[in-house]
Amino acid sequence: MATTLRSARRNYRLSALIARRAVREARKVRGKGSTAVAGVVVAHQIAQAQTSQTAVAEMLAEQEIDSIADALLNLSSFTTDLPSIDRMIQAVDTDFEFDRMVESIVQDAARAAESVAVAVRPDIYHVRYVNPPCCARCAILAGRVYRWSSGFQRHPGCDCSLVPTTVASSYAQSPDQLVADGLVRGLSKADMKALADGADLNRVVNIRSRKAGLLDAGQALTRGGRPTPAGIYRVASDREQALALLQQYGYILP
Repeated sequence: MATTLRSARRNYRLSALIARRAVREARKVRGKGSTAVAGVVVAHQIAQAQTSQTAVAEMLAEQEIDSIADALLNLSSFTTDLPSIDRMIQAVDTDFEFDRMVESIVQDAARAAESVAVAVRPDIYHVRYVNPPCCARCAILAGRVYRWSSGFQRHPGCDCSLVPTTVASSYAQSPDQLVADGLVRGLSKADMKALADGADLNRVVNIRSRKAGLLDAGQALTRGGRPTPAGIYRVASDREQALALLQQYGYILP
């Protein structure tokens, strides 16, 4: 398994820190209403978008991959509008649900910005990077290479991230090595015995988690009447059209 990128670890820690800080600050102003909460959320979404844009450049540089972006991100475009935040707040009942809602939409901004930061760079793809210890569902997808426009499935609470790279890059994670190193949670004794006896990890995991909650990333294809980056990737026939739409809807600067 390739050595973990220092910049990838740093980005993961910083992104998680921003999300936790957003939750903490949102709790403080919750009693003041949706506008106050939205102010906190938006500020942290912009911070996430800036972090993601910087992180993509740093991860490529660490791999000694020379790639110049065709456009810069419009950081404010990755924020959620007040009516949407108000609807989300009204839909939650408990403090736990409120915290998860804030953390989720702040983290979504980071992922969306990272996907766009990859899309604006020609011939750059991304690899699924799991942050071990991880669940078995994510372990079997570790190291998978995705096209610039492809999202990946994630379950609630999934903290997998994307590492920008080229198709020729050797950067990857090995699912089997993750298991061997004891970094995969949720495998039973029977599962481990089957693997030791030579069973295929994908089959062991999939047979018992066929409906385990993995969902398409970027489930929201529109937000506030505007297509999300995931929605744009869904309809774009090629990278050129995607870039045109990303610019049209304000995600990247002209």
